[in-house]
Amino acid sequence: MNHGMAAISPSSPVNSTAKFSNPIGPFLKWAGGKSRLLAQFQKFLPDNLVGRGYVEPFLGSGAMFFHIVQTRRPERVTLLDANPELVNLFTQIRDHLPKLIPLLIKHRDHHNAPGISVEERKAYYYNVRDVDLPASGTPEAAARFLYLNKTCFNGLYRLNSKGKFNVPIGSYRSPSIFNAAHLATVARLLEGVRLLTADFRKLDEFIQEGDFVYLDPPYEPLSATSSFTAYAKERFTAENQRTLRDLLIQVSSRCQWLLSNSTAPLIEELYEQPGMYKHYIHAGRAINSKAEGRGHIPELVVTNYQVQ
Repeated sequence: MNHGMAAISPSSPVNSTAKFSNPIGPFLKWAGGKSRLLAQFQKFLPDNLVGRGYVEPFLGSGAMFFHIVQTRRPERVTLLDANPELVNLFTQIRDHLPKLIPLLIKHRDHHNAPGISVEERKAYYYNVRDVDLPASGTPEAAARFLYLNKTCFNGLYRLNSKGKFNVPIGSYRSPSIFNAAHLATVARLLEGVRLLTADFRKLDEFIQEGDFVYLDPPYEPLSATSSFTAYAKERFTAENQRTLRDLLIQVSSRCQWLLSNSTAPLIEELYEQPGMYKHYIHAGRAINSKAEGRGHIPELVVTNYQVQ
């Protein structure tokens, strides 16, 4: 596993003092993203992170990162994910946005070309989806990732047994592939941020004394039919959930952390520990093949600090 990608010095200051009159959110569609739950998370978050660091080992769409960096002013930020394509996209936006934009325009113009037929659009999508590109290090790979995210079914990220992205095309007529002004603001927010491709088991290496850590691992499924844990090449197993819990026990004396997960019996049991505090929020679930699996259901929030 490559534990660094276009990394910058951890001492580089985050651009948290920049003024953002209209706070922005994620630019990706992401299963399990936290954008709609941020209001419920407010009471669990520190009032500010001035002089402290922020670490997030399951980056995803970065909803919590965007919120934290615009409202809590951390001194430094480290964002990790096991998905090298995802980390590359954030890295290319931060470091090479002028090279990325023309590539995104090309995808957008092909997908949304005037008079394009459904068959032609599908042919373009599957040609882009099935081409082999390096997972990291290039604007081309980043543009492909963002294009597929905005045009595939429900913005899912799923890999087959060979590690190939295999989500079918969505049914959107003229999807907005990107917003240049939005991405420019994202690039500003990412200035000074350390971006790394790394497994969550390496979390301990990136925590400094007094940091705040937010963890949003692939959720433990509530039932066999609701399982969707393939955000990276390897599925997130029950053993991974146990390993994560054990890791949080180890780092609890050095940092404050907040974890979100499902209310599956395994998770409820794992976090029934001294010094861990369980709370509940209600989230909407749309990705379910059965109607009774949609709607508002409770989700678990665990902290290693008491919440007023």
